[in-house]
Amino acid sequence: MLDVFFGSTTAIASFIYTSPFGILVLFFFVLFANATIFFPVLVEPIVFAVAGFAPDPYTALFIGSISGVASAIGEMSGYILGLLGVKTLQKMKPKRVNQIFEIGESLADKGIPIIFLGALTPFPFDLLGIAAGIIRYDPKRFFLAALGGKLARYVLIAMVGFYGVSWLKPLFGL
Repeated sequence: MLDVFFGSTTAIASFIYTSPFGILVLFFFVLFANATIFFPVLVEPIVFAVAGFAPDPYTALFIGSISGVASAIGEMSGYILGLLGVKTLQKMKPKRVNQIFEIGESLADKGIPIIFLGALTPFPFDLLGIAAGIIRYDPKRFFLAALGGKLARYVLIAMVGFYGVSWLKPLFGL
């Protein structure tokens, strides 16, 4: 199972890095992965691996930045779903609905720090986006806080990928 995961991650990363449209492919991959609601797609290993192939830290920084921007744009899907409100809630399990209302109450008080930290961590950010949409949280503030958290997250992942892989290459004679 892990062989399939690591093999496919490496194949996707090498395709993204060697393709003439690689950065564009990475952007849309991250965007669509983050636009899916409650369907987790692991983007982090791809960003880590692509940055590991980077020739210098500036390229890795660029890879992390592109991924962060795409992720923040993709996360707006949860916000939009929350704006749709009642129809969305009717399709959800009661436990999820309760979680969303609890998050919504917290957002009303401390929105920007909660959104930033939610975007920074591996927390299921869809719930935050839906809650923000339901309470009609300011979309610009939501996007900017999500952008800050996602940029920090993906730049960190890319830099760890770059320095981690460059540290491992000599150990394996690469």
